[in-house]
Amino acid sequence: MKQTILLATAMLGLSAIPALSQEAQCFQNDQFLVIAQERTDEVGTDFLVRPPARGKIACVFEQQPDDMLIGSPDDPLWFEGLAGQYLVLTRSTGPEGDLVIYDLKTELFMPLLDVRADDELTISETEVTYWPQLIGGTAVNCPSFAENTANGLGSMIYEERVLNLAALTVAATGKTLCSSTQ
Repeated sequence: MKQTILLATAMLGLSAIPALSQEAQCFQNDQFLVIAQERTDEVGTDFLVRPPARGKIACVFEQQPDDMLIGSPDDPLWFEGLAGQYLVLTRSTGPEGDLVIYDLKTELFMPLLDVRADDELTISETEVTYWPQLIGGTAVNCPSFAENTANGLGSMIYEERVLNLAALTVAATGKTLCSSTQ
């Protein structure tokens, strides 16, 4: 009986090991391989960027000498998409956050775009459609202002914009929306 309890305890301990480590996820196009791994002790994801793999991909988060590392414990980044040479991420620890886009062909580890934005976005090979914050919401410009206020929330107006990845230009579409904020 004592051996059975010890064996059961040991097996239970072993079954918990996979939960302590995160498996890497790989995203690849014809220009780059991005290996993403969520952090276990902090919020967010770290990213290794390297040339695309040929053949079968070993999706293992182990930094090689020529890899570009994106992410740090104080930067809660999340993968959204890979569009050509652009890595599209969001930064957030809750319902509100930022849109962060890196040009992976540059040697700089600085984002091409880093703006406060609504979490609604559309990514294609040629453009990223997103909703950056414009102005605070009021009873005049936000239909849900009274409801948001009654629920202890704020209101923010966002404007739809399109980043053309070929020309690196941003154009407003003229559409706006009002969202609740914490």
